[in-house]
Amino acid sequence: MSTDLQVLFTPMVTPLCTVLAMLLGLLGYLYGPYWGVRKVPGPPVIPLLGHLPLMAKHGPDVFTFLAKLYGPIFRFHMGRQPLIIVADPELCREIGIKKFKDIPNRSIPSPISASPLHQKGLFFTRDAVWSTMRNSILSVYQPSHLASLVPTMQSFIESATENFQSLKEEEITFSNLSLKLATDVIGQAAFGVDFGLSKPQSTSDSVNSFHSQGKDNTDVSEFIKQHIYSTTQLKMDLSGSATTAFTLSSVVYLIAQHPEVEKKLLAEIDGFGPHEQMPTAQDLQNEFPYLDQASLQVVKEAMRFYVVSPLIARETSKEVEIGGYLLPKGTWIWLAPGVLAKDPKNFPEPDKFKPERFDPNCEEEKRRHPYALIPFGLGPRACIGQKFSIQEIKLSLIHLYRKYLFRHSPRMEKPLELDFGIVLNFRHGVKLRIVKRT
Repeated sequence: MSTDLQVLFTPMVTPLCTVLAMLLGLLGYLYGPYWGVRKVPGPPVIPLLGHLPLMAKHGPDVFTFLAKLYGPIFRFHMGRQPLIIVADPELCREIGIKKFKDIPNRSIPSPISASPLHQKGLFFTRDAVWSTMRNSILSVYQPSHLASLVPTMQSFIESATENFQSLKEEEITFSNLSLKLATDVIGQAAFGVDFGLSKPQSTSDSVNSFHSQGKDNTDVSEFIKQHIYSTTQLKMDLSGSATTAFTLSSVVYLIAQHPEVEKKLLAEIDGFGPHEQMPTAQDLQNEFPYLDQASLQVVKEAMRFYVVSPLIARETSKEVEIGGYLLPKGTWIWLAPGVLAKDPKNFPEPDKFKPERFDPNCEEEKRRHPYALIPFGLGPRACIGQKFSIQEIKLSLIHLYRKYLFRHSPRMEKPLELDFGIVLNFRHGVKLRIVKRT
């Protein structure tokens, strides 16, 4: 009888084992990444989808929403990939500075890791390759070189705004103009090449194509793809042009919305000297405290209001403890500057544009954690071009507001719609009216 049973069931054993192995493999695939970080709090996970339905429901505010529910460190699953989101300034300092040796690299989503640009660009390179590349391009951002770039930056700004003289309260897509300007400046500084994007005809195109939303952005993107991204031997990550353009557009948009801020800014710029007197690098540091990097009262508040990089990706290279949780090697840790910047504990009345909150004599500024605002990141992997970017933004604002004012276009949506990627972008651009100063 037993022999008969063996004959009956033996053919079934192999398929059953195969099915069981497949089920175990599937469970491992679905829950393997989760298992190592399961003790970190977070909402229930939907297999394969993770927390993507929450993102669809809450949009970019999902991380602020979850931080209120689960505290400053929590899990968020992008599909099956768990992210450890950190929304505490002290923990950010621990990750970005104190434990940098254990968390030295950026985590790279698969679609990005396949891009030749990001494989060879500074932003996503790793370990020794990143260190070597960073050291090789640091000279571009040394103070002496930045000072020598002031006349170059000014010439591009003048070129970009040359057509403003003939305009009578015309509307332009300012974000397109600022992107062309920023791309030209970084092109000259890093490559020694004038791409010519911000020449007067480009400005005219921006005015004439006001209704073709996004066209200029596409033109710039195609130009970069063809003429810059292909030049991989230069190993220069040009994402700085997009972030600088975004910040400059944010500043001008917010100033146009707040006349009291504009009044202070104009008084400072007008007090510098005749319009034909161009500021030097030293002037930018000493003569414009309302703009100056030491307080960054206008620029810094704009960077807080619209955080260009709302998430900063990191990946552990070994097992490491963060916030009381032991995280395995390969864990994706994402800092959340966008949450920090809108946290009332860090910035009372976070939805108000208040540059004075960054006045060095302001009690709020004195009490605030030094890493509550990290628009350029922090630690060794902070943006090495931050001084370059600030210098360009300051020069642009001084040049623009000496001669012009900017007002919101009645055809611009309010509030501004944003696209969320590695960095923020204005979905339909920032549309402004140019008004000549009298």
